[in-house]
Amino acid sequence: MTPVHDHDVGIERTPEQLGAEHACHDLIHAFAHHIDRGAATEAINLFTDDAELGNAEQVVTGRDEITRALAAREADASRRTCHQVTNIMFQQIGPDTARAHSLLCLFVLDGQQEPTIRAISKLDDQFARDSAGQWRFSRRLATLLAGAR
Repeated sequence: MTPVHDHDVGIERTPEQLGAEHACHDLIHAFAHHIDRGAATEAINLFTDDAELGNAEQVVTGRDEITRALAAREADASRRTCHQVTNIMFQQIGPDTARAHSLLCLFVLDGQQEPTIRAISKLDDQFARDSAGQWRFSRRLATLLAGAR
């Protein structure tokens, strides 16, 4: 299998490469979906056992720590959000590893005002395929580019 890198934009990819890319895109969107519908803890199934999740202020490692972080987000039921992920650039590094870079526009919904983008962040994701062939996040780091949480 030939890895797909940034400089390979515009080449035709194999069905396997396209399958990997689609599966990882699904992970990215599923994470946002779980958070936005108030079921953040369901996102734990998107991560490997030793995954990392975080930002410049804090990184948590392993499913137990990630579950605690997701549970804290889920417990904040008053915070309604809409995460819009765009500009996903996917790179398959090997048969069972990949990474993606994307932009996240965060809308916080309060019902009183017109929705506006509260923050723009860069997401740096790494993925690993498990022994069952399922892709999962192995690392997910967000960098705030503008705005506030």
